[in-house]
Amino acid sequence: MAEMRRELAALLAGAVLLGALVPGCLSQAENRPPAAVLTAFPRAANTGQPVVFDASNSTDRDGKIVRYHWDFGDSTEELGVSVEHSFSEGGTYTVTLTVTDNEGKKDRANSTVRINEYPAARMDPVGLEVKVLSQVLFSGANSTDPDGSVVDWRWEFGDGKTGKGSQAVHVYEDTGTYIVNLTVTDDFGACSNCSSAVTVVLRSFDITWPLSTRSLPQVSQYSSENTTTNRTETISFENMTRVQFRLTWTDDIRHWLLLAFNDDFALRVTDPSNNTQYLRDMKGDISLNFTLADPPAPLSLKAKSPADALAQIGDKYGSGLGRGDWLVWVILGEAGGLQEITGPDADLGNNWRLDINCQVFELVITEK
Repeated sequence: MAEMRRELAALLAGAVLLGALVPGCLSQAENRPPAAVLTAFPRAANTGQPVVFDASNSTDRDGKIVRYHWDFGDSTEELGVSVEHSFSEGGTYTVTLTVTDNEGKKDRANSTVRINEYPAARMDPVGLEVKVLSQVLFSGANSTDPDGSVVDWRWEFGDGKTGKGSQAVHVYEDTGTYIVNLTVTDDFGACSNCSSAVTVVLRSFDITWPLSTRSLPQVSQYSSENTTTNRTETISFENMTRVQFRLTWTDDIRHWLLLAFNDDFALRVTDPSNNTQYLRDMKGDISLNFTLADPPAPLSLKAKSPADALAQIGDKYGSGLGRGDWLVWVILGEAGGLQEITGPDADLGNNWRLDINCQVFELVITEK
């Protein structure tokens, strides 16, 4: 037993001596590196949109992480457990996280993010001045997307109306200045817009009053000597400026040798305002002219439409002068002939014709 104790003591002494001769054999275990873990949200974003990078799930089992370093792949870097970063250009970026523990051990982790560039909205035409109630064609077909395609076009015309499509037609119903806005969306869902002012003005019209002639049915009749034929002619034309009554006849008895008298006709007319004209003649043609009014002077005005221009004019330029019943007397005295030379009168009457022509002005609206 004593011998065994001496052997154990010798072994223990040898172990102590060996530990003294071989440094580090009794020191603690070697430090392990940390484990880098990163998350990115969102993994796909637009230029200028913040992306949150987080390394809080990174661990170190035998120490602690003292440094979090981020390399965003766009020549920028940052420190921190959780950071935000915005990318100024589109593309796919590899983001690298490097963590360092208290013993200087490091670990890395990578993640990729996709950055989309916004589309560029373009509207044609811009700075328009258009006439009210005109169809205006707007186009967004020249809008572009640098890393994809434009898939949607939305229009706001500034008057509460909207439209969609790469082209849109709109009609402004009132004058004023309107701001037109175009919003385009790309295949990533990113939107951009542009706007332009549209000035809507009234239309310009010239108002003229050309003259034309309206006629009543022609009257043809026979009158005996020393008789009067009474007629009532009703005229209903608007905007009359002049009315002409013309009586014509042709002598029907002539002698190749002896002088014969022409027919002796007279024409009398009274207008609806009780103005009377009278003329007697033997030449075969009598005209009575009644002047009622002058046509209005030409003018210019601004309006939304021809109908609006007509409404502005109203009835202030119209005329009802001369409308109504006209009283006509055709009087035949002597019918001429050779009665005083050859004996019994061979010419007892004659045929005559009455033409009634009315000069009227008409309203013509012409857009400039």
